[in-house]
Amino acid sequence: MSIEQEKRMKMIEKILNHQVQGEVYILTPGRVWKSLVLKYFNKLKSGEMTIDELVILMEDKGGVKYGQSYKLVRYPVEELIRYIAKIAKQTVEIK
Repeated sequence: MSIEQEKRMKMIEKILNHQVQGEVYILTPGRVWKSLVLKYFNKLKSGEMTIDELVILMEDKGGVKYGQSYKLVRYPVEELIRYIAKIAKQTVEIK
């Protein structure tokens, strides 16, 4: 494994293990829903997808279960997106 791949894996682990405020609203284990947010990060960053669309997609296609309304679930997802951008040293506009 190259140094670049190793750095990438450490970054992914750091993101998947990061505690997000409001995470309790999402009943599915953190690693599952966080990996979906990570997977769709570039679409969110480019504006191809909104957070609301991601929240619905995570439930419909990803099997993620929520204990609260979409409006409340949006906040931990939004916070994770900001954290990913910070770790990856990228900017993202939340829509």
